Amino acid sequence: MVSKKMRKIALWTLLVVMLAGLVWAGLDLLGQSNKSAADAGSSAADMEMASLDSIKQSTKSACDWNQERALRKKIDAADASYRTKLASAKSEIERTGKVSESTRSAGIALAKQFQNASENYAAFWDKNNGKTRAKLAREAGASRVKSAEMAFNNVDASKIDAYNDQQASLRKAQKAYFSEAKEDVSPQDLASLKSSLTPKLEKMGSDLMALVQSVTNILSQVKDQVGSTLSVGGIGGCAKQVATGGGTAAVNDGVASLLSPLQSLLSLVQSMGSNVQGMLSDIATF
Repeated sequence: MVSKKMRKIALWTLLVVMLAGLVWAGLDLLGQSNKSAADAGSSAADMEMASLDSIKQSTKSACDWNQERALRKKIDAADASYRTKLASAKSEIERTGKVSESTRSAGIALAKQFQNASENYAAFWDKNNGKTRAKLAREAGASRVKSAEMAFNNVDASKIDAYNDQQASLRKAQKAYFSEAKEDVSPQDLASLKSSLTPKLEKMGSDLMALVQSVTNILSQVKDQVGSTLSVGGIGGCAKQVATGGGTAAVNDGVASLLSPLQSLLSLVQSMGSNVQGMLSDIATF
């Protein structure tokens, strides 16, 4: 009788220890997923600035270049503030696995400031016969807000997909502007654009390749974790008892909830990498 009781105690102790390990692993995977989403947000910010940096003066219509530079300085300042807050968000993820509400709110607010600065820049080009330049600036501003909503929140498929849609719009605006730039930007400015952006884009491409590998690895771990949790639930025929207290069932649901966001994130970073290569191909023709 004592031996049977001891076996039960040992089994339950084993289950509790294994469940605790699974819960810890699940939280760790959430933190890794959030970090990857924030890293994607950094690459998104790089692409937004690269898009704006590609805008050069038209030889076909004169404009107040001093005003243009003043507007760009405001964008640069907004970008610097945003990146500082994004760095804070990443530090919080490293420590706690997620972004605090105060940092999240501040990050989204700074993204909107960037969008406002980009809108003012777009309005300048509207007034100076720069339709494709204005469109590119607006899409970059809209992209910043969508990428911030992805980067400053827990990994979320809907927010990732929303940014993915927006980056497609940004890419379309890039193509339209580059097509026009070949006709109305001086050879000297085109050469300058090519030499300055190429190394930046190549680094972005390298960063995104590494991110694809990282997300792929996390997704694989999540799939393994879901399988492991189900296995624990079946040890000794105790799944039903454990699940009664929200044991393996709750752990499994929590880990499994990362599958969809990570699949969306993997698709996103792959698309971002393709867009970087597309932009490199565009400027290679200058």
